[in-house]
Amino acid sequence: DIIFVIDNSGSMFPYQTAVANNMSVFMNVFITLGVDYQIGVITTDKSYFLGTVITPSTTDPVGELAYQIGSAAGIYGSGMEKGLKMSYDVTQPNADAGPGSTFLRSDAMLVLVYISDEPDFSGTNWTDYANYFNLLKGDPSMVIAHAVAGDYPSGCQWVDPNTGYTRYAQYGAGYYDIVQYYGGIYYSICATDWGQQMQSLAQNSVPVLDYPLENSGVIEESISVTVEGQPNSDWTYNSDNNSISFNASLGPTEGEEIEITYAIYGCQEEDTAH
Repeated sequence: DIIFVIDNSGSMFPYQTAVANNMSVFMNVFITLGVDYQIGVITTDKSYFLGTVITPSTTDPVGELAYQIGSAAGIYGSGMEKGLKMSYDVTQPNADAGPGSTFLRSDAMLVLVYISDEPDFSGTNWTDYANYFNLLKGDPSMVIAHAVAGDYPSGCQWVDPNTGYTRYAQYGAGYYDIVQYYGGIYYSICATDWGQQMQSLAQNSVPVLDYPLENSGVIEESISVTVEGQPNSDWTYNSDNNSISFNASLGPTEGEEIEITYAIYGCQEEDTAH
């Protein structure tokens, strides 16, 4: 159960566009792993879903998610971004993602993704929100938070790759703290490779079985995986930790033999991992 919390203030247009343009990379991870996902989108000043909840049965999940993050979120929201509070409000009883709703499932991870170029202005310490999410799920391990925001601790300079126009993104205080608490990933909003970030964000939002590769410099397109001698394509390569990841519910079971072969940059031989 994933909730995107999108900063909809005036400075966010290029960042919203970058996220929306790379939704196919994000969604392909879920499709490959066969994840039973639900995705809702709110903003930093509105605590209700901007559109329908996106699921595997959505006709065009990539297009719908891109639309909600870009066009539906917009850039005319409050300049006092309250992402933490909005994620708290949307998970209250009778709210779109609260107890009793069809969105909040007891057996699913709750994943919170904050995207903003400014710090959180919710006015309450982030620990209070974390305590609530822990109670909501009954187990802190069932909650994970990620953020795409200004670099810790001083922010960063974003450069438009097409025009050279620069813009300063403030450090995402509050978002950074809750991400660290839940062991999530804090991505730079000033990064140039949004495709890589969106792929990594998706991979780090799914309970997976990870199989680390022994060698670095892996040529991703050369990877081949077999389980019990049969070719298997229900996996993704996670460059963050140089591993092959399976959806935990669909991955190999205990005792099954996994063989992973791959080539390495600068090396003519293939390496094999078991």
